[in-house]
Amino acid sequence: MSKPDKNLIWEIFTGAKKQICVISHTNPDGDAMGSALAMKLLLKKFNHNVEVLVPNIYPDYYAWLKDADQIIIGDEQREKAVNCIQSADILIFMDLNKVHRVEGLDKYISESDSLKMLFDHHVDPDEVFKLKYWRTDVSSTCELLFEFINHFDKSLIDKDIADCIYAGIVTDTGNYFHGNITADTFRITAELIDMGINVVDINQKVYNTFSEGRLRLLGHSLSNRMEILPEFEAVIIHLTKSDLEKYDHREGDTEGIVNYGLSIKGIKISVLFIERAQYIKLSFRSEGDINVNAIAVKYFNGGGHKNASGAYFYGSIEDAISKLKQALKEI
Repeated sequence: MSKPDKNLIWEIFTGAKKQICVISHTNPDGDAMGSALAMKLLLKKFNHNVEVLVPNIYPDYYAWLKDADQIIIGDEQREKAVNCIQSADILIFMDLNKVHRVEGLDKYISESDSLKMLFDHHVDPDEVFKLKYWRTDVSSTCELLFEFINHFDKSLIDKDIADCIYAGIVTDTGNYFHGNITADTFRITAELIDMGINVVDINQKVYNTFSEGRLRLLGHSLSNRMEILPEFEAVIIHLTKSDLEKYDHREGDTEGIVNYGLSIKGIKISVLFIERAQYIKLSFRSEGDINVNAIAVKYFNGGGHKNASGAYFYGSIEDAISKLKQALKEI
């Protein structure tokens, strides 16, 4: 992030009315949802026309966020999604570093001549983003967005925006468990509480409104689909398409499962494999100095953070697991 970028972004936000499409990544999590909706609510204060677009449906435990019901879902509202991209003066990308993470719509984004702006905390963003507010040493894109608004005019953060920002911080830190937290993360949380957020209520909505199917899927994952590799201090969990069907999988039901591997004494790496229709989705987690981002990048063309990364593998789930085991032997 450069200082001129920060100031120029603010000048655009506070300038002439624009048509803006705020975009986040496939399988949107709390940080994606919170940062995108907070950005929309901020821009509406400056009278811009703003829509939020995500490639596929978000978990229903984020439906309470302000204006979540107005989000354009790419794979359900294709024409509206394409129009959001093509009619925008500005495309603002939240919580993603690569355009290909907007699955099914990346072609239209690449073809667009609109100004492309990025707010993110992942490594190595695409060069297509001409203006960036980007750092990797923060817990979440929501923390970064708070920092950005706070620099210029903190009074713009009302309770709805504060709710969105907290939702992103609490989920991307794993409820303040992951190694991406700093003292500033807690200071910002305290400020959000002062602004009126109800931490207990939000945590209840995010963490205690799961379906029966989600809990049974979690139990199946840990009882029947977890393999411990003590020689690598690693755990592998995998879920097949039939597993997802059996437990009536809904978007978001697998969120957080990968973290359970790290709760085992002596385990420092946990990897979750999920079999989708066209690919295998991998989620990597680690503790301390173990860099799973390096594994994701080198062996699976993925990426993310040092202790939390993701990737896609195009092949069988057996081949994906075999490749991971080979990678663990080589690191």
